[in-house]
Amino acid sequence: MVIYNQIGAVAILAVLAAGALAGLLNALLIVVLKIPDMLATLGTMFVIQGGKLILVDGQSITPGMTRSDGTTAPGRFTEGFLRIDRGTVLGIPVPVLIFGGLTVAAWVFLARTRWGRVLYAIGANPEAARLAGIRVGAYRALACVVSGVLASVGGLILAARIGQGDVSAGTSQLLEAVAVALVGTSVLGRGRPNVWGTALGAVLIGIITTGLTIKGLPYYTQDVVEGAVLILALVFSFTLSERRTA
Repeated sequence: MVIYNQIGAVAILAVLAAGALAGLLNALLIVVLKIPDMLATLGTMFVIQGGKLILVDGQSITPGMTRSDGTTAPGRFTEGFLRIDRGTVLGIPVPVLIFGGLTVAAWVFLARTRWGRVLYAIGANPEAARLAGIRVGAYRALACVVSGVLASVGGLILAARIGQGDVSAGTSQLLEAVAVALVGTSVLGRGRPNVWGTALGAVLIGIITTGLTIKGLPYYTQDVVEGAVLILALVFSFTLSERRTA
């Protein structure tokens, strides 16, 4: 929209496609090259962050920015695009509707379809799933691509919120994302990832962060509190679950 003066719809499709490509890159590293999931995704994160900075000469993408050739970027963030974060439908903020829609869609997919049950089986014991005739590699690749697309949706909302393209804007939310996933494992529990638990974890972390902001506490206080929540989630997910099993 800013550098190439495109409309919001084109920008949204480009971002979703970029998320899918990032997922494919992760799938290549994890499924084909057998790199552990966490290490592979951390590596691609650094590569993508650096690549974005190279493309824009280390600048944030803002209306009126100066490009590498000395010219001024002709485009801007369109009103339609900014409505992704700032708009409402029947008084409900658009991000809340997106969150709710994706939560329901993920629950239906994972809990009510064969593909979702297969993904749970692979997560529990990939070798047993392979021996049962499941194409483990294909499903893991699918999970990577879907994860990349969902991450790109989060990026769209964040870009619409701050009104610019900043590669470091979501850095502080990395810890929050990990905490949300682990809280989702420990609550509503069963000791495994589940959609409604993850949604509840996201709401919980959001309430904590918002409350700290309203109280006017320093930003670094949030890291301390979120880290404590993460440790507590780990205790519930691993230590207490092992004792219950024993």
